[in-house]
Amino acid sequence: MAGGQPSSDTGRAQGVRRDTARLRGRDGKPDTGRVKLDENLRFRVALFAPHLELNGLTVYTRTLMRALRECGNHVMLVSPVGPLSETLNGAHDGSFDLPGNGRLGFFGWRRMKEALAEFEPDLLHAVCPDPALPAVRVANHAQLPLAVSVHGVKHGELPQPDDKNYDAYIASDQSVRQRLLNDCRLERDRTTLIRDCAFPETRPDDRDILAARRRQVVGWVGPLHEGCGYRSFVDAAIKVQARGADAMFSILGSGPAAPAVRDEVEARGMLPRIVVVQDLYDYGRIWDPFDIAIIDSRQPASALMVLNAMANGRPVIATEGGAVFDLIQDGVDGMIVPRDDADALSERILMLVQNPTERLRMAKAAFEKVEEEYRPADMAQSIEAVYAALLADEPLPKPFEARGKRSARSHA
Repeated sequence: MAGGQPSSDTGRAQGVRRDTARLRGRDGKPDTGRVKLDENLRFRVALFAPHLELNGLTVYTRTLMRALRECGNHVMLVSPVGPLSETLNGAHDGSFDLPGNGRLGFFGWRRMKEALAEFEPDLLHAVCPDPALPAVRVANHAQLPLAVSVHGVKHGELPQPDDKNYDAYIASDQSVRQRLLNDCRLERDRTTLIRDCAFPETRPDDRDILAARRRQVVGWVGPLHEGCGYRSFVDAAIKVQARGADAMFSILGSGPAAPAVRDEVEARGMLPRIVVVQDLYDYGRIWDPFDIAIIDSRQPASALMVLNAMANGRPVIATEGGAVFDLIQDGVDGMIVPRDDADALSERILMLVQNPTERLRMAKAAFEKVEEEYRPADMAQSIEAVYAALLADEPLPKPFEARGKRSARSHA
């Protein structure tokens, strides 16, 4: 491009925002940064997600799709096929399967463009800033606005400094938004904060929890990779067993460390008491086998795993870090332990196993918190306000601004 900025292979000048001033029914008033949503305005969203494994990003993907669709929007899922892909059937209005290696090739790229052209999205949304996803390339080619959700502050979870690949950066908590503004140096008008949500699934059952029945099952749930905390869980299980507690333990997940997990459990002589499960991929039944959920905060989008366990009536013990401190009031609606501290973890497990009344109280408090503070409709309405701002080419709404306005109207 002579005399200007270099262009990409899409023909769009690098570093130039997409032309998104296309909001239907815009009245031409000056931009205020406070988009007024038409109650009848609905969106067609192409949602880009990474490999669908058993982790928080998959939970977020499913939750976001369900929340948007229950508010009348249409969602197309674009992602590589993964173990949980079949679980998401029926959760979207259409899908396109990306190759597992992320390389589309000429014919794959053409098929994806045809699928998107048939769906006719208004905008695109990436569930994380994964450079392996073709979301940025599609947005540049189709000249569509592109939003991205950001769930953590570890390496690989944040966009690069001065990033211009996305038109909206949606932080899941205040610490993430501060990192987007301060470390990534992103424009304030292009970042916002929208809290995660969960659909209440299983209300804690007094008779079931308080009844004298089978031994308690304590479940560690998440992806299996080095540094994920499974060793401290095995150590804690051994300590709980040594104290004479009648409990069973299970590790549910998949990943590169799965063989090492099974080998370690066997080497420690715990195979009769710790069941390692790799092939349970029915999303709706993840929490069914467990009475107590253990979640390590080092997994992607761990907040969604914590919320989902709470929404399924399980008392949660989570390792400290990330958004866990915002989600759980320690000792009230869940428990927080230091990472890799088997002694602290075993004490918390033992307390819950031996005290069904406390387990019931904590599970009820967690379920009620999800019902009252993490409502899917609130999240969907806030996301819709971001979409409307993108299409109007206006600054993003301030955190929780749209949710508060829409909720006030719904209770009028």
